Amino acid sequence: MSYTNLKSQIQRDQLTWFLDLLLNEREVFQLSASIGIIPDMDRLYALSKRELLVNLTDAFLGIAAPEKSTVENSDTRISKPGMNNGEVSVEELASEFLTEKARAAISRVGYMEVSEIQTFFKTSDILIEAGDFGEVVWALLTDQRTAVVEHGYKLLNTTYESIEVAHTNGYEDLQSSEQLEKIESQDAYNLENEDQQLVDSIPEIAQLEQQLADAKADYVSLEKKHSRLDQQRAFLLEENKGLKTEAEDYHDNEQRLKDLEQENSTLREQVERYTEDTAALQQLANEREDLFAEKERLANQLKAYEQIQSAKETFTTDLKLVEEAIYKGHQGLEDFQTSLDSHFDILESCHQAARGALNQIRQTLAHLDTQQLTEGEDTYPMTTEQPRVGVFVDVQNMFYAAKDRYGRRVDYIKLLDLIVGPRHLMGAYAYVVQIPEIPQASFLSLLEHNGYTIKSKDLRLRGDGSAKGDWDVGIAVDVVSMLGSLDVVILASGDGDFCPLAELIKQQNKRVEVVAFEHNTSMDLQQIADQFFPIGDELLL
Repeated sequence: MSYTNLKSQIQRDQLTWFLDLLLNEREVFQLSASIGIIPDMDRLYALSKRELLVNLTDAFLGIAAPEKSTVENSDTRISKPGMNNGEVSVEELASEFLTEKARAAISRVGYMEVSEIQTFFKTSDILIEAGDFGEVVWALLTDQRTAVVEHGYKLLNTTYESIEVAHTNGYEDLQSSEQLEKIESQDAYNLENEDQQLVDSIPEIAQLEQQLADAKADYVSLEKKHSRLDQQRAFLLEENKGLKTEAEDYHDNEQRLKDLEQENSTLREQVERYTEDTAALQQLANEREDLFAEKERLANQLKAYEQIQSAKETFTTDLKLVEEAIYKGHQGLEDFQTSLDSHFDILESCHQAARGALNQIRQTLAHLDTQQLTEGEDTYPMTTEQPRVGVFVDVQNMFYAAKDRYGRRVDYIKLLDLIVGPRHLMGAYAYVVQIPEIPQASFLSLLEHNGYTIKSKDLRLRGDGSAKGDWDVGIAVDVVSMLGSLDVVILASGDGDFCPLAELIKQQNKRVEVVAFEHNTSMDLQQIADQFFPIGDELLL
């Protein structure tokens, strides 16, 4: 604690009053003897408690230096074993003595919070009645907390002010009678000197008196201690009551905490169930959306199926009509084919007669004129020995070329007459691919009746759904096999695949002629051929 602060905060009379409350008569004597304010022990015994308190106050505040005994110095420091410099001040000795006196109160105050101190030590009435005021105030003044020290000064000043009038009057009487007391003290001192021999003669009486004084002091001390113990007991009872209340509150809070933990556990279980339910609900919602999508898809499929069913019914109706039309067409076609066969027979006989007449005319003309025909009158020279001609017709190529460009058919009979001319025909071959859906019997019969040799094959279907049907290799094989008996090879096709065949024919010193539609004939094939005959409207039906 700061003694300078104590000296500045407390007055002389206030400190004397405070020490009177804090110390009993024996403790005042012991403190006075320990700090040596009265070197003469006889003089010390002769002073009253009030005189000793005044001297202690002056020594503590440094108002008057204590009397010297064996140490000649002018300050208030005295020798004490155990210190570094061997000397301690009166304030330090008095503070140590008072601190030891109030050790129990200091320990109790040290464990209390500032708010508790301000509550329990708000007034001094109970402390004064219990005799603990001095110890508690000293404990507050020596505390390390500034707020506690300030509360100690406040409590000390408030209590002192409440009794200041009576206290001041008592000490004014003490000040006014100070001279009288000094005289009486001096007379008592003289009287004691006179009676010293008597006291020395009866030491047992003095010893008994001293023992009696000590016993009285001990009794007073015990009474104060008993009073303090009662105060402490009341304080502890009050504190125990507060602790019981706190314990009950703690028990209630603990029970409430358990209830809250149980409720929290229940809420967690509910949250887990809610989470699971939410996940299941979300899954159901997703499944519901999938079902709606599936329903919409099935509805669309059902609508499409209904449309297909309606189209199927319409198609079935149309198919029946088509079948009836086809049946009627077949009937008419058969009738027409029967009529046509009869006409073909007639035409064949006419054609044979005309061909014989034509040959006879050609022979006659050969004998009449052996000269070359002039340019523009005929394409071929009339000689006594006509070139041998082979005609090879790719019917598929010619058929689709006429159909795609003109929507018409080729007149193969007229074609044969024009491209052969007066030359000697060794053979005419028509290469046909048979398609099951298209009846070609009458057409093939017509070609056979007009000098064509028919070579046919069926249309082949591949595994991938495509079809294969051409005579390129077959035509090439036939041409090569007959090349030795031919002078002229006539190809009725515009397919550029026949270019190698045309080159081979020319390498054998044979003539190659190509007859086809100009728009459908390979330019390479036209250049390789010795002569190209474009088909015009005159050869179309």
